[in-house]
Amino acid sequence: MSASRLPIAASLRFYRQHPLQLGLTLLGIALGAAVIVAVAIATRAAAVSFDRSLEVLAGPMSHELRAREGALPEAVYRELRIEHGIRFAVPLLRVRLLIEGEAVELVGTDPLAFLDLPGEAAAPGFGGGSLADLMVEPGAVLVPAALATRLGLAPGMPALALIGERRVRLRPIALMEAQGDDWLGDALLADMATAQTLARREGEIDSIQLRLDDREAQALQGVLPGNLELSAFNTQRRAFDDMTRAFRTNLTAMSLLAVLVAAFLVYNAMSFAVVQRRSTLAILRMLGATPRQLFHRLLVEATLLGLCGALIGLMLGVLLGQSLLVLVARTVSDLYVSVDALRPDLSPLQLLVALLVSVGSVLLATLSPAREAARTAPAALEREPAAGQGTGGAGLFLSGAGLAVLCPLLVAVSGDSLEAAFLALFLLVAAYAMLCPLLIRSLLRALLALTARVGDGRLRLVFRGVDSALGRTAPALIALAVAVAATVGVAIMIGSFRSSVADWLDATLAGDLYVYREASGDRLEPAWAARLAALPGVASVSVARQRRLEVDGEALRVLVLDASAVATRSFDLLVGDDESVRRVLADGAGVLVSEPLARRRDLRPGDTLRIAAPDGDLEVTLVGVYRDYASSYGAMVLPLAVYTEHWSDRDLSSLALVLAENADADALRRTVLDLGVDAGLELTVVSNGAIRERSLAIFDRTFVITDVLRALVVIVAFVGILSALLALFLERRREFAVLRATGFTPGQLQRLVLGQAATSGAIAGLLSLPLGVALSVLLIDVINRRSFGWTLEREFDPWVVLQALALAVVAAVLASIPPARRLARGDLREALYAP
Repeated sequence: MSASRLPIAASLRFYRQHPLQLGLTLLGIALGAAVIVAVAIATRAAAVSFDRSLEVLAGPMSHELRAREGALPEAVYRELRIEHGIRFAVPLLRVRLLIEGEAVELVGTDPLAFLDLPGEAAAPGFGGGSLADLMVEPGAVLVPAALATRLGLAPGMPALALIGERRVRLRPIALMEAQGDDWLGDALLADMATAQTLARREGEIDSIQLRLDDREAQALQGVLPGNLELSAFNTQRRAFDDMTRAFRTNLTAMSLLAVLVAAFLVYNAMSFAVVQRRSTLAILRMLGATPRQLFHRLLVEATLLGLCGALIGLMLGVLLGQSLLVLVARTVSDLYVSVDALRPDLSPLQLLVALLVSVGSVLLATLSPAREAARTAPAALEREPAAGQGTGGAGLFLSGAGLAVLCPLLVAVSGDSLEAAFLALFLLVAAYAMLCPLLIRSLLRALLALTARVGDGRLRLVFRGVDSALGRTAPALIALAVAVAATVGVAIMIGSFRSSVADWLDATLAGDLYVYREASGDRLEPAWAARLAALPGVASVSVARQRRLEVDGEALRVLVLDASAVATRSFDLLVGDDESVRRVLADGAGVLVSEPLARRRDLRPGDTLRIAAPDGDLEVTLVGVYRDYASSYGAMVLPLAVYTEHWSDRDLSSLALVLAENADADALRRTVLDLGVDAGLELTVVSNGAIRERSLAIFDRTFVITDVLRALVVIVAFVGILSALLALFLERRREFAVLRATGFTPGQLQRLVLGQAATSGAIAGLLSLPLGVALSVLLIDVINRRSFGWTLEREFDPWVVLQALALAVVAAVLASIPPARRLARGDLREALYAP
């Protein structure tokens, strides 16, 4: 056999003799790749779900025309078709109704408009005899087949529905089969005149959807009156991307952290493989294999391991991604926009990226042991490695110190770049990993010196055993320390975040009871404020309405508030003072903006903002910036006095009630609910405590996926420490056999091995604490602020330290149990004469 082929045969023989070591190595690589794939699947599915929701809303159309306030006059549609010659235009009127207790949407439109649209835009059912019946029959509707089956509707059979408290009669005339291009969704379809009559909204429409190119849109924008706004549907897609970019980046960073920990595992495994095959490698060198050949063959071996592990990881990632889909969809729905969990959908490019990242990390982790094996002389290869070999020296320590200095410099010069912040985080982890070998060695030296003074021989034997094995266990200990540090850093960040949100809710929820209608878009008439204020036990009432208004060209959530005591106490100001809030709400002297909006657009007090109002653009002055964890995109507070001057809408979104000192909150809640029933409304009345609990529950749900990813990182590290201890203890079986021969019982040997593992775990746990605290500072003060624009108050929980130490020790001890039992039960003579 030629020297060039010997390494391949030797590698195959080695891994056949050590199947468990091979399996653990592949498992570590696979878990790292699986996390990348799972995160990619989940985040892509959320984006696809939003796209499909947007397709239902927009269909083949590109733009939507709406009134800045109230309904759109039907005459606008005629002007678009006749005066402006716009051919592809569809008017829509959406009506909410109840059939058999189920909420259903009825869409009124112009059926003739669909005849002008391209074939892929045609709505099902608009054709043949049903078109004429739809336009002339009173109450005529087209019914989606799935909805008809669910509600028991059939063509020719009249159906009763409720619009508010009014009963209306519908006449289904045909069923519509679902199609891929059915962009009006699961809704009843009716002629516009029918929908207007049923809703008692004659002459009104909600919107007009248009199919325009950029030139046509620009021309139409130039002739529209100021009370109309034309918006492009693709801007909603861009807004979704902007809102969720930080969330997706955070998940990707957690997945890459799993790969980083897996890289330590691979480094550890390949180092063991080199050490265990030192005699074989020495023989190969003596037979004529060059250092370059040896180096290349080890890299080929690592590449094959990386490919096999990554391919296994891709399959595991698809399974894991199915579990993460629900968590990601729920988190995106809680924080941003409502999306549904879909089946896994991953592009070939994303699979290729996961494969390349996994294999690349394996190759990088293999470079050092492969280079060391190739550069070592044959005689040195054949000898036992010196104790502590491979733990790094002054050069590695200085490199780590250099990276540690580079980390804050990168943060300082990178502005608001989130990617640079995550790069700084990984630089910090890499720097600390380079510093760890010397730190571990120094800590053990201190422990040995302490036991020498105390005179405890058993502890000294434990510490010496750990010290002598560092050359082979250091990478696994570092991987465990990094994994536990990630749990410490994220735990401190989440704890600080939760505490900040709880304090913000306490400050914001200044009312005792909050009254609103649960259904989105349902409002309360202004008379409800006076009606509730007159109830016994109510000290004061504060009104609020929420609108999405165009501010400096982008749609923002705007909260309109009065000057009540509740409103003035509901803000935790970061810039400005309480007098500013009082003056803004009472006199209309400016506006307030949330911290995320101020950071995203670099706004400061005194800046001017432009709001699109029905009577023209309105210029307002920024007076203060308030803390707000409700939205990472940003929001604005507009005084009621300013709003009523420029907008005619007087409906309310919610009312906040402040109760008298001895008022019975439960009795008052029931009274308000009864008033709603008498008025035919389904009101929701909740206490500030209930809102607080619900908000914190949403917060906790948001970080479930983070906890899952942290657990996966720890699992990868556990596999690494198990692989390291298993290989190490099996290699040292002769040493342990000598202890058995000198009088150690199997139980004492097991306790010795477990003690060495517990010490190793404790060292990893102690090393994780400084890195964990540093990671928490970076997460809270840099990454979180750049991701969401929020300022958090740091809070340190001592339990985090105890949990970190316990996690590291338990992981190491559990990993040592299989080899410890194997050593204690092994044949003494076989172990003594083992090669």
